[in-house]
Amino acid sequence: MLPEPIAQGPWNAVRPGQRGWLVVVLTLLLILSFLDRNILKLLVDPLRRDLGITDLQVSLLVGLSFSILYSLSCIPFGHAADRHSRRSLIGGAVFLWSCMSMCCGLAGNYWQLFAARAGLGIGEAALQPNAVSLIRDSFPPDGRARAFSIFGIGPLVGSAFAMLIGGALFAAAEAGAFDAVPLLGGLRPWQIALVIPGMAGIVLALLAFTLREPPRPPRGGASGPTFRDLFAHMGRRRRFYLLLFAGPTLWSLANSGWSAWMAAGIGRTWGLSPGEIGATAGLIGLVCTPIGLISLGFLIDRLTRRGNRDAIFHVTFAVQALHMLPAMAIFLAPSVEAMWIAYAAAALIASTVQILGSAVLTEITPSHLVGKAAALYNMVQNFLGLAIGPTIFALTATGFSGERAIVAAMMLCYALFIALASGVIALLMHERRRLRDTEGHVDG
Repeated sequence: MLPEPIAQGPWNAVRPGQRGWLVVVLTLLLILSFLDRNILKLLVDPLRRDLGITDLQVSLLVGLSFSILYSLSCIPFGHAADRHSRRSLIGGAVFLWSCMSMCCGLAGNYWQLFAARAGLGIGEAALQPNAVSLIRDSFPPDGRARAFSIFGIGPLVGSAFAMLIGGALFAAAEAGAFDAVPLLGGLRPWQIALVIPGMAGIVLALLAFTLREPPRPPRGGASGPTFRDLFAHMGRRRRFYLLLFAGPTLWSLANSGWSAWMAAGIGRTWGLSPGEIGATAGLIGLVCTPIGLISLGFLIDRLTRRGNRDAIFHVTFAVQALHMLPAMAIFLAPSVEAMWIAYAAAALIASTVQILGSAVLTEITPSHLVGKAAALYNMVQNFLGLAIGPTIFALTATGFSGERAIVAAMMLCYALFIALASGVIALLMHERRRLRDTEGHVDG
C-alpha cells in the first residue's frame, strides 16, 4: 500500500509493514486523545447538576484547565522528541493521560476535576510532536503525505467517538448496566463515561512499544537553528505573521466556544439526554465531517492547479459564510428532525481555516524553522483560542436570562468571532500577495 524508499534515509531501516503498523497505532492513539479530551463536552449538564457548579465554572473545566498546561507543554515535548526515544515518550504519555482521564471520572469535587483535566492536558501534549517526528523518519518523502493524511483523521474521528461512545456509556450507566461492576457500581453515569475510556487507554499505551524506532538522521551542526533565528525571520515579516496568528486564533475562539456548549445547547433547546445527543451527533460526525473536509481539500487543489493562487482563501471565505446558515438553524429549526438535518449540513460544510493556517505557515517559513514555527503557532492557538473560548461564551450568557441563555450567547459570539476572523484572513490574503510580489515567491 505504501511506496518503497526512493532515496537513502532513516526510513530505509523500517520495513513497509512496520510503517503501516506505525500509522495505524499513532492514528488510534490520536483518536483516543481527542475522545478523552472532548467527552466532557457531552456531559456538561449532568456534572453541573451533580457538582453544583455554574456554566462559567464548566467553561473553565472544558477550556482553561486542559488547554493552559497543554499549550505550555507542547514546546518541551517537541524538544524532547528530537533527543529521546519517541515511542517511549508516547507510551508514557498515553499511560499518564489515561490515568488522568480516570481521575476525572473519580473526582469528588470541582477542583479535583480541574486538576485532573490539567494533568490530561500535560499527557496529551506529548503525542503529536513525537508522532510527527516518527512519521517523518519512518517514511520516504513520497510516502509522507498519505501517512499524514491518515494520521490527520484522528481529531475528526476522536471527536465523533467522544459523542458516540460517551453517549452510549452514559445511557448504559443510567440504565444500571454497571451497578454490579466493582469500582464502577458506585459512580454517577457521567463519571463512568470518563473512567472507562481511561481504563482502555492504559491498555492501549502498550501499543506504543510495538513501534519501530527509526534511526535519527544526522544533524547538520552542534545545536541547529534556534528560536532566535525564528524570531529574526518573523520580525522581518511581522505584519504577515501577526495576521497569520490572529485570524485562525479568532476562528479557534469561535469554534472552541461553539463546540464546548453544543451538546448542552441542544439538550436545553430540545430536551434531549446526553445519550440521545451522543448517539446521533457521533454518527453524523463520523460520516459528514471527514467527507466535507476531504471534498474541500480536493476542491482547493483543483482550483489551485487551474491557476487560482488564492484558492484556499476563496474557499475558506465561502465555507465560513455558508456554514453560518445551518449552524444557526440548529437552534432555530421547527423540529428535532430538522435540527439534526441542520447539524449534518453544518458538519459537511467543515471549516478550512486550520488547513489554511498550516499551508500558509509552511509557505513563508524556511524548512529548518518550520517545526519551531508550528509549535509556536499551535501554542498561541491553544492558549488564546481553546483555553478561553468556552469561558467567553459563558460570560456572555450572563447577559441573558433563562435556561437557554447559553444558546443566545453561542449565536451572538460565534457570528461575531467568525466575522472578525474572516476580516483578518482577508487582510492576510492581501499581505501574502504583497510578499509574493516583493520577494518574488512565497517560500521561506
